[in-house]
Amino acid sequence: MLFNKIRTRIFRHLGMTKILWRYRQNGIYCFNFHRIGDANKGKYDPNIFSCSVEDLEKHVAFIKNNFEIINQAYFITIVNSGQIVDKKLAYITFDDGYLDNYELAFPVLKAMNVPATFFVATGLIESEVVPWWDEIAWHVRQCNLDELSLPSWHKPVVLSNTTLNKKIRAVLSQFKSASAPIEKQLVELRQITGLVLEHYDSEFMTWAHIAEMESAGMTIGAHSHSHRIFSGLSAKELSHELSHAKMLLEAKLAQKVLSISYPVGNASTYNKDMFDEIDRQGYQLAFTFRYFINQELKSNKFQLGRFSISEPFTERRFMELCLNAPTL
Repeated sequence: MLFNKIRTRIFRHLGMTKILWRYRQNGIYCFNFHRIGDANKGKYDPNIFSCSVEDLEKHVAFIKNNFEIINQAYFITIVNSGQIVDKKLAYITFDDGYLDNYELAFPVLKAMNVPATFFVATGLIESEVVPWWDEIAWHVRQCNLDELSLPSWHKPVVLSNTTLNKKIRAVLSQFKSASAPIEKQLVELRQITGLVLEHYDSEFMTWAHIAEMESAGMTIGAHSHSHRIFSGLSAKELSHELSHAKMLLEAKLAQKVLSISYPVGNASTYNKDMFDEIDRQGYQLAFTFRYFINQELKSNKFQLGRFSISEPFTERRFMELCLNAPTL
């Protein structure tokens, strides 16, 4: 990846990025979005917004003009064939199941005739459950502490002299990297701030929304049931997260659920010991949040890479995101 970055910088300096772009790697480039809309108007975690609806349109248009966009059925066909990907293919995904995916992203995709897969955390659909990351962000917004330290942490997070976005990102990063379960850390956080989130207006889709998207050609995948990080679960808990999400989705929808994306999805949140159980539950693809172009598909079908879209669209930035990526 370092070589790719150095090469890209040299070509940028020479004004030749578009020339390098013509020779980008073959493979499946998976582009992932979370929330769509104005992050400044959100009540909870602003960092989970990928881009505005206007920038989503630009991203999708650029992807459509520069890649062959595939759906899940074709992805699975390629994996099962064992063939080498000799083209530049793209796969578009959305994680979590927020309402703006239906209200803002779905109309864009439908108007452009572009398929996408929406990975849904089933426990958040038509539920009053507060997503743990949104509750954490709410506490950071409401508390007036200069630093935050939980008994489960090795070091505090400094909250003074920085922006709200950076405060929330730093606290969430500490939550995700700590060895203690998220649930235990949340109890500690509530005790330290002395705050209680008494009312949560759900910001997630309904089952009717999800069914409408599926009937319009979108694919629905699982994102676990409760969005717990898999590496912290027992074998029994992991089996429940995989099976319950799949069961709920298949009970509500017309199609079999064949893919899942790992909650959080970085390298520390899953491991190869889980692959047998994922396979046993009937999943054929599993997506991480790791940054690479997918080439060795059959051997990596349960650890597929995705590119995080988290900034406004510019052509050069998007090209460099792809050009800098390693392959796996």
